[in-house]
Amino acid sequence: MRDPNPTEMAAADAGDLPPRGLLPVPEFDEDRLRLQFDDAPGVRAQADRRGTRGKLTAGVRGLKHAIRGDSSFYAHLYRGVLIVIIAGLLQVDLWGWCLLVLGGSLVLLAELVHSAVDTLARAVGDPDEPRLTIAREIAAAGVLVVAFTSGAVTVVVLSIKLAALYGWPG
Repeated sequence: MRDPNPTEMAAADAGDLPPRGLLPVPEFDEDRLRLQFDDAPGVRAQADRRGTRGKLTAGVRGLKHAIRGDSSFYAHLYRGVLIVIIAGLLQVDLWGWCLLVLGGSLVLLAELVHSAVDTLARAVGDPDEPRLTIAREIAAAGVLVVAFTSGAVTVVVLSIKLAALYGWPG
């Protein structure tokens, strides 16, 4: 590790530099934000005025972009098909199916959010910029948490059914 030069030490003593390891966050200026939106033509604080058909079309288009842009969807589809086949063979009850469908849906939702954050980070600028990298990694962590939770629920549902079929106490 290098020693700080006298200029850095003086700036740190004066409070001009953030503590080491923290990213600088710009101050929020409400007047500047108000001016940006007042001068922008067509920017209004209104809800989206598309009808149901327009919203469904946009959702399907977004799903298509996400699936085509990220190979993780194919991996989750593969695992989902395997789980459905195993659950069907084990004749899982209604509540088990509800839990399996809910878990799979949450994994797909987390992947969609991750894909949206990743796409936005690439559109805004250099995706390797530290703050954008942190945002992308947080989105990936969300997928990881949901995938592990869904996996645990899947193991529990299938294990309970398997134990019941073999007559194991449970």
